[in-house]
Order: sequence, then structure tokens, then C-alpha cells
Amino acid sequence: MQYHVEHSLRARAIVTILALSLLVAFGFASVSLISVRSTLQEQAKTQVQSDFIGAVRDAQSILASATVTNNSASQRLITSLASTLQNSSAENLLAVHIEEESTYGSLAPVSTDPSYVRTISSQLDDTLGTCLQECILFQPVNTAREGNNPGAVLASVITMPNGVRLHLFSIYSFDAQQRSVVTIQRALLVACLIMTCAMAILAWQLISSMITLISHVAAAASQLAQGALETRVEHNRMDEIGVLQVSFNDMASSLERTFDELEALSAMQQRFVSDVSHELRTPVTTIRMASDLLMSHKQSFDTPTERTIELLDEQTQRFQSMLADLLEISRYDAGSTHLEVSCLDVRSAIEQAINDIKPLADIKKIEVRKIIPEHELMIYADGPRITRIARNLLGNAIDFANGKPIEVAVADNDFAWAFAVCDHGSGMSSDDVSHIFERFWRADVSRSRLTGGTGLGLSIAQLDAQIHHGSIDVHSVLDEGTCFIVTFPKTNNTHAQSDELVNEQLDQHILSDKTTHINASYEYAPIRFSTDHVGFTLVKLGEDFE
Repeated sequence: MQYHVEHSLRARAIVTILALSLLVAFGFASVSLISVRSTLQEQAKTQVQSDFIGAVRDAQSILASATVTNNSASQRLITSLASTLQNSSAENLLAVHIEEESTYGSLAPVSTDPSYVRTISSQLDDTLGTCLQECILFQPVNTAREGNNPGAVLASVITMPNGVRLHLFSIYSFDAQQRSVVTIQRALLVACLIMTCAMAILAWQLISSMITLISHVAAAASQLAQGALETRVEHNRMDEIGVLQVSFNDMASSLERTFDELEALSAMQQRFVSDVSHELRTPVTTIRMASDLLMSHKQSFDTPTERTIELLDEQTQRFQSMLADLLEISRYDAGSTHLEVSCLDVRSAIEQAINDIKPLADIKKIEVRKIIPEHELMIYADGPRITRIARNLLGNAIDFANGKPIEVAVADNDFAWAFAVCDHGSGMSSDDVSHIFERFWRADVSRSRLTGGTGLGLSIAQLDAQIHHGSIDVHSVLDEGTCFIVTFPKTNNTHAQSDELVNEQLDQHILSDKTTHINASYEYAPIRFSTDHVGFTLVKLGEDFE
């Protein structure tokens, strides 16, 4: 119930309205009941006082006109008077009690119903003894022996013809008024419940109609977020909900136009890059042939010219490499890239990448350390692309190694194989890591590339990994080093392997500890790298990391 209320605007609104309705209804009922009870009590009090005053006058008149000669006649007189007053007074009169004032004590008390004499308190009787003629006293009492039956005792003093003072008590019941209060209370309670239920039903219908419309807009927004840019909502209201519908449709139309423009611009850019790259292949090839010819005869030229020829050859090679990268990116953008899968020993692909990059490492005097298993590691993959991934990562590591050794490690198990390339150089911040695979992005724009790269190497490496249903994870600590871990599923048909199955098989877990070191561990492709300069450690499947 609590979960439903917390996660449902409709339920939360209904509960709030219901609670407020009950609070207002019961507050109104309580105030009304207090007012009605007070009014009825006041009316009952006024009625019995008026009735008692009339009874006192009648009693005094009867006594004044009577002739008594002895106590026996006086006793008969007050007995007859009590009976007369009982019969002539209001219906809610329970009993009449007459007794002689204690000063005289010659007459016996007379009561029409002795069971109610208990309601007359001694304090009331004593107070009445101090009153003068025509004194009226009022005292609320409970007339029931058990339970609660509100009433009142009214008292006054009347005088016999012989001057003897008599105390007259009348006991009245307020039971009728009490029943009226209970009846009104029940009626108010039923009315409050009916009103609350009616308000809850009306609120439910009103809020449901609004929530339904908002739900339609939310569902349309979800479809829009998933790429269905043609999604619109029906505009069928003229209130604030209608404004929301119109605003959503305008937003969707604006997004659709923007995406269409971006798609057209992207297609135009891709076509431009592809066309320019293809058009440049012929002149670049011609320039390369001329450069090769000059390089083969550079000894016949003087020293300045020889150096110029060498620079021309280097820049021509760089231009040709840039053109090749642009062509490869354009193929990926056009969706025309295809794997040429064959069975190969992945160790040879990694060794080839190391051999390709070794001259560059020698120039920089950077040691390349290898941790490669001795057993064959046969996979089905596109060998040149695997080599290119490793070569691009190694070239990047050399650029940022700051003269320190770099490591390459390979590991596998029944489900996957992985290799890692690590340097102990400048490292990167977390913000830089998030941009590392963006095209033409550099972690340090002031750094000159020894490899003369185009800024596309890591982007191409990521695309090559993804087309094999693999992934590249980057872990870096600023000023301590960077580790790239590339993981591939081990399957006989890599190209047909689904991402879902790969994710199930690889179930990767990355553990980041203190800022002084990083542990990157894979349950299925276990490779550990620590920036304390101990290199890589291969961990067997199921072995825990400390």
C-alpha cells in the first residue's frame, strides 16, 4: 500500500483528498454537534426552569388557600400537593419531593417516586435552607442508577399557612434531549461519510481523467526517447493539459526537424570525407612514388637536400596513414565494413603489433614487456584488425609513457580472451577518460605526437573491437599510468555472436580501489594491472583478488 501511494500520483492525490475531506467533515460535524448539544441543553434548562417556577407558584397558591388545624391535616395537604404537582407538570418530570425544613421536623417527607430521592444532595438541601422565599436552585444530576441519563434537580422554598417552611424538589430528565443529540450525531456521521465518499469518487474520476492524459503524454515521451521521432499526442483539450499536449507536439516536431538536419549534415560530412579521401588516393600515391624515388637516390644530393628528402618522405607516409584512417572511418560510417574471419593464433597477431611498433619504441628508448601464454590461443577473428587494435594501443602508450616501460599481457579461458596494454606515464583524469575514444581528441593538445597520428587510432581500435563483439575498458590514474583492457568473446562464429550472449558470458567486474593503484579484474578474462610498477599479473579463473 505504501509503495503504491509513493509511486502513484493518482493514489497519492486520492489519499490526500480523502484525508482532507474526512478532516473537514469531522471538524464540521464536531462543531455542529457541540452547537446543537449546547442549544438543546439550554432549551431543556429553560423549559424545566419555567415549568418549575409555575409549579412553585401553584404550590404556594394551594397552600395559601388551605386551612390546617393539626399535623395530620398538614401531612395530608403536602401529600396531595406532591401528587397534584406531579400530574400537572411537564412530561419529563420524574418525581416531586417535599420535606419540612429541618428546623421544625414534625412532618414526614413526601415523594412521588422515592427512587430518585438519592439525586438530591445534602449540599443542595443545606443551601436551600439559607434561601429566602421564591429562591430557585438548579443542579445537574445523573438520574440513572447505571449508565448516563442526564437530568436536573430544581429546588425552592414554599410556606405553609402556619408559617412552616417546606423544601420543594422536582427531578427532571433530559433523556429526550440526549436521544436527540445521539440521533443528530449519527446523522452527521453518516452525512460526513457519504460526503467524503462522494468527494473521493468525484476526485478519482477527475484525477483519473487528468492522469490518463498525462500518461499518454509520458508514453509518447518514452517513445520519443527511444527514437520514434514521429510520435505525437492527440490535442483534445483547451485547458492546461491541452497546453501540455501542444507543447509536446511542438517539441517533438522541433526534435524531428533537428535530427533530420543533423542526419543530413552527418551524411553530407561522411560523403565529403569519403569523396575527398578517395580523390586524394591517386595524387598521394604519385607523391609517395616520387618520394620513394628521391629516397633511393638521396646520397647523390648535398646534406640539406638529403634532409629535405627525408622530411618529405616522413610527411608523405604520415599523409598516407591519415588518408587510410579516414577511408577506414568512412567505411564504418557507411556500414560497409566486413570481417574477414579466419582461424588464427592470437599470440601471433599481438606479436606482429609489437614488432611493428618496436622501431618507434627503440627511438624513444622504451622497453616493451610481454606476458604472453606459452600455449596456443586459437580464435576465429579478423587478424589484421586485431593487430591494428594492439598497434594503435601500443602507439598511444608510447606517446604517453614518458620513457617508462610499457607492458602487454594476454590471457584467456573457456569463454573469452583478453589482452591489456599499459603504460606508467602521465595518466589521465576521469574527464579525459570519458573523451578518449572521440575522433581527433587529444588528452594533451600541447603534446606533439611522435607517431604523427591523426587522432583516429583509438576510435578505429574501438570500432574494430566492437565489430568483433568485444569491448575496450580504460583505467587511468593521473601521473601514474593508463591501462587499456580489450576483451573478446571466444566463439567459433564471432561475427554471428549476439551482444546478449557475449554479455552473459563475459559478466565483467571492474574493481577500483585507492587512488594509488587500480585493479581491473574480469571473472572470465582475468588480468590484473597495478600502478605500483609491478606490471601485469595473470589470475586463474575463480581466484580471488586481494
